[in-house]
Amino acid sequence: MNIEKYHHGHLREALINEACQQIEQEGATALNLSKLAQKIGVSQPAVYRHFPNKQALAISVAQTGFEQLAEALQKTTQNVESDAFKGIRAIAKAYVEFALNNREITRLMFSMKERTTEPELQNASKAAAVPIFRIVEAAKRCERLRNNDVVQAVRIIWAAIHGLGMLLMDEQIPSVTQSPDELSDYIEATARTLHIGLFVV
Repeated sequence: MNIEKYHHGHLREALINEACQQIEQEGATALNLSKLAQKIGVSQPAVYRHFPNKQALAISVAQTGFEQLAEALQKTTQNVESDAFKGIRAIAKAYVEFALNNREITRLMFSMKERTTEPELQNASKAAAVPIFRIVEAAKRCERLRNNDVVQAVRIIWAAIHGLGMLLMDEQIPSVTQSPDELSDYIEATARTLHIGLFVV
């Protein structure tokens, strides 16, 4: 057993990381605490001390996914929050890249009903929308948001970008996912359409 190498509390993080790999390779339904314990080299009771069941681990995986998505969106919009079009385009690019690079994790994140009942997961989910709120709020301050409804604009932007990401994840537009140039064109067109529809150009 390798439990001694986790004596500083790193076992929880190691379990989440390994679970992410297992889900990405086999899908969320294949998540198995026994297999995780064996893969990491610890006893099952050691796993249960951190996660009493598979669902608890899945919630933590989803939370980690939202935290990583929020970080990616925040990083990509740091210098473009004052330019609505560039901000939306950056959000769309980062969002789609995350979805395509983490397909099964993304499916898990957005399929969990616990997003409305588990405070930490709910907060992580909301944090992923913060970069979009900042772009829209900046436009409103400059009187460039058409209807001045920040929440509605954020939801429309999120829905459009999320929808594109899901279509690409499910290979509904295979010609796009297989062509970096075409993918870039779709992201550009999505951002342009949202910008024209929601902001004063």
